[in-house]
Amino acid sequence: MAYLNHPLVGDPLYGGKAKPPRQAGDDLVQTLRQFKRQALHAVMLRLDHPITGEKMEWHAPVPDDMVALAEHLRIDQAENGEEEY
Repeated sequence: MAYLNHPLVGDPLYGGKAKPPRQAGDDLVQTLRQFKRQALHAVMLRLDHPITGEKMEWHAPVPDDMVALAEHLRIDQAENGEEEY
């Protein structure tokens, strides 16, 4: 994602130092600084077992911290954003 100029929030290797959007409000800046892990999650994973060929599937809800991050991004973009985040 960094290659596409859209690094992941909380990615210390490819994300570099957090650079909130110029128009970001203080609330969003604080939320981004407090997010201590990569903002990466799969709601569902599906694969064929490599030996048996059995179709396997797992589901996991979006973690609360990521839900909160997304909500802060939505609110800030509506209040301060001239462009999409």
